[in-house]
Amino acid sequence: MINVSEFFSKAKKFLFKHKIISLLVIAVILAGGYFGYKALNPVSSETRYILSSVEKGTITTSVSGTGQVESADEKSVKTKVSGEVTYVNSNVKTGNTISKGTLIATIDNTDALNSAEDAEEALESAQITLSKLVGADESNPKNEQDAKDDLAKSYEDGYNTVSSVFLELPAIMKGLDSILYGSAFHDYQDNIVFYTYVTYTYDEDVMQYKESAEKSYKIARDSYEANFADYKNSNRYSDTKSIDSLISETYETSKNVAQAVKDAINLIQFYEDTLTRYSITVNSIADTHLTSLSSYLSKANSSISSLFSIKSTIKNNIEAVEDCADEIRTAKLNVKSKENALQNAKDALADYYVYANLTGIISTVGISSGEEISSGTSAVTIITKSKIAKVTLSESDIANVKVGQKATLTFDAIEDLSIVGEVTEVDSVGAASSGVVSYGVEIAFDADTDSIKPGMSVSAAIITNSKSDVLTVPTTTVKSNDDGTYYVQVLNETYDLTNKTNSIKGVTSATAPATKTVTIGLADDTNTEITSGLSEGDQVVVRISTSSATTTSSSSKSSSNSILNAGGGGMGGGAPPGM
Repeated sequence: MINVSEFFSKAKKFLFKHKIISLLVIAVILAGGYFGYKALNPVSSETRYILSSVEKGTITTSVSGTGQVESADEKSVKTKVSGEVTYVNSNVKTGNTISKGTLIATIDNTDALNSAEDAEEALESAQITLSKLVGADESNPKNEQDAKDDLAKSYEDGYNTVSSVFLELPAIMKGLDSILYGSAFHDYQDNIVFYTYVTYTYDEDVMQYKESAEKSYKIARDSYEANFADYKNSNRYSDTKSIDSLISETYETSKNVAQAVKDAINLIQFYEDTLTRYSITVNSIADTHLTSLSSYLSKANSSISSLFSIKSTIKNNIEAVEDCADEIRTAKLNVKSKENALQNAKDALADYYVYANLTGIISTVGISSGEEISSGTSAVTIITKSKIAKVTLSESDIANVKVGQKATLTFDAIEDLSIVGEVTEVDSVGAASSGVVSYGVEIAFDADTDSIKPGMSVSAAIITNSKSDVLTVPTTTVKSNDDGTYYVQVLNETYDLTNKTNSIKGVTSATAPATKTVTIGLADDTNTEITSGLSEGDQVVVRISTSSATTTSSSSKSSSNSILNAGGGGMGGGAPPGM
């Protein structure tokens, strides 16, 4: 028996002597091990969708700037508009103490007040219009229900019109048949033959009138019989598609009958004209026939007109039902526009009232009652020991900043301290440095504290807009198209997102997500307002996770092409384009 050390010694010599063969053997062993492992540990992949519900919430947008705390030893309160000063507070005198928020003066606001009242009336009118369209239940809009009722009524009227037509058509067809194929002149001869061959002796063109009368009568007869059968098999409770078809069929039949009557009239008139031309006595029966045919033609034309009118009414009412959603959407947009116009008018009106933006002692008074002043006039100068934040903003942010807006202030030197302030002044002219234009903004503190010192660095987030109780979705779920529209992805089913497995790990779906067009409103870095396209409780896809796993390792990846990074859809300051 060979011992172990001797075996390994011989094996070592063999491997060094047959290197190529040895390497091939080792490679085969490793490959076999790898593929065997893969066979015993198959890879599985699964696509999961992380969802979020559409919820009502508050969205606030802001612009940020940095600067320093300054001591406002003396500050002017300037007017924002031009006009006649109509009121000055009697307590506004040099040396008197004045508190922040005190009314200093009023400037003639007649035009601004009228504009605000007009804007309020316009909003009320728009709201009334919307209310009339929506009614008491937005899930069942009144305008849609009214349109559906009108459509149902038009189908009922349409069936009644068809019924009225068929009160006349049988008599018309019977009379037309009697005039053309009766024997009013000779027992052995049809009337159409009489009219033709009496005339043929004098004018061979009569043959074309005879052929037209025969041809159009046959078309009218075939159309009438098929139509009459369909009418008898219908009733006023037939479905709308059947009634629609019956109306169209009766309309075509009436036109065919009218043409047959007209061609019969043409034949008889040609008969009378030809005989009169040759001074031959016209049989009086021909005049009787023409009188009857004229009555038939009038009735047929009346039927055609009534049927065409009801067809048009039904078509218009169908379109009205289809347009209801757009009508409400337009009305809502109009209300929103009027709300914005009213807010702008109120903001403009507020500029005619001059308030103290600081607490302190009045050092000078620059206006008097009855005086004509211009925008930017110093109403009063206030001496104060309060502090202000003076920050700078970029030219892209300054357009949304106005005096009176609230701001949140934080300080590098004081952790966890956050106070509220109000914009008291905005530079009208920017300062350029190295090609970059910036604007200064002054913010008064609503509450002061001794821990805040002049010279400290301060960061300000100025609130430029805020909406509450609006439908929101995570901003990353909203994606933009090249045409400027927006959409979200949704699944066909609704899932229980209170289940942690569904909410954290995601859900699976047998079908791929569908896209749903939405209209967006205000947006910040976290949430986006949805003004149309979704309802509260709907679920949208936040991201898609595709995982590949074996028994020993796992990996996952996710992607989201949101409006935050979509081409052409950048969101300056966290807002979608156009916000």
